Amino acid sequence: MRVKDVMVYGAVMIEPTASVADAAALMAQEDVGMLVVGKGDRAEGVITDRDLLVRCVGQGEMPDSRSVSEYLSSPIVGIDPDEDLVVASHLMREKHIQRLPVVENGDLKGVISYTDIAQSFGQVMYDLMFGAGEVRQMPAAMQVGRVTHYYNHQGVAVVDLSAPLHKGDAIRFVGKTTNFKQTAESMEIDHKAVSNAFPGDDLAVKVDSRVRSGDRLYRIAG
Repeated sequence: MRVKDVMVYGAVMIEPTASVADAAALMAQEDVGMLVVGKGDRAEGVITDRDLLVRCVGQGEMPDSRSVSEYLSSPIVGIDPDEDLVVASHLMREKHIQRLPVVENGDLKGVISYTDIAQSFGQVMYDLMFGAGEVRQMPAAMQVGRVTHYYNHQGVAVVDLSAPLHKGDAIRFVGKTTNFKQTAESMEIDHKAVSNAFPGDDLAVKVDSRVRSGDRLYRIAG
């Protein structure tokens, strides 16, 4: 099983100039223990809840007056989405970390944690012991486009597609402050309803929550 089969697509990012207090608030809001520091898809490093507690607050520093850039870990320790899960677990143990950014050709794709790996192996063992002898992999996802416009009053996102998308597909929008899953139900091209869309199309999709220009759209398989 590979990293991309169980990783969490997308990551919560914060800019290096943000304050430690802002980082702590964002971690609490998103219920995560690690933030990727950088802009866009380019990651400069990572910062964890332990960094905030031990290296900043634990040293008597004021979170409001210290920036994330002072406490980030860099260069980033990442792993390719096509790498084996065993390699990922060995790397985490070697580096004494619990989470790994997933990076492909320099672009941040998501995050994988010890918990993700443990749950995936737990599913495998359960299937082998109690199922029909078949291993069910965790749902994988692939990026199929990027948001170019969002019309708030209509709740519609316009996506520049880079891969096919079909009505009824499970999809996820991911961005700096965006991360939600839904089904592709209402799809239009040039104000005409469609059931299928393909690379190069400017697709209008009804969305369940707010998105932003530059957010990534993933199609979830499985």
